[in-house]
Amino acid sequence: MKKLLLLIFAFSFNVQVAYADFNSGVVAYLTGDYDTAYNTMMSLADTSNDPMAQYWIGIMYMKGQGVEQNYEEAGKWFRQAAEQAVPQAQYKLGNLYSDGNGVPQDNEFAYIWYSVAASHQHPKSINAVEAIIPKLSSTEMKEADKLIAEYIQKYGPREEPNPNQPIKID
Repeated sequence: MKKLLLLIFAFSFNVQVAYADFNSGVVAYLTGDYDTAYNTMMSLADTSNDPMAQYWIGIMYMKGQGVEQNYEEAGKWFRQAAEQAVPQAQYKLGNLYSDGNGVPQDNEFAYIWYSVAASHQHPKSINAVEAIIPKLSSTEMKEADKLIAEYIQKYGPREEPNPNQPIKID
């Protein structure tokens, strides 16, 4: 029993340290200390696969803050965060596809990623979906719509478990 309590304490301590590190990374970013922000976020992205840290690294690469501007690297980090259901990253990835920055210009994929982010009720993505639809042919829309359902299932909003309901085991 003591080992279990020690394990629970160690896990909760690590989670608290990760949140403290993330918060200090955001503060460093907001105060313009991009080197500290980058190092902090990179550490979290590498060691714990933290999707919000991945998103912030994408932002820094996109804007050239603390690193040389590199849309390809930004796209890599946005994709990692997008595939962990971060709507802001999904929106930014859609922007990269729409503009052809760091990825091939592809309105279908922009539409797909905007739609996934819109499924999270992300306001900018909802507007972006409406703005990009006129740029797609009916064939492109049909093809994209086939993938949207799959992408939303994989990367869309996740239902949080209800602590008052029993856990369903298949």
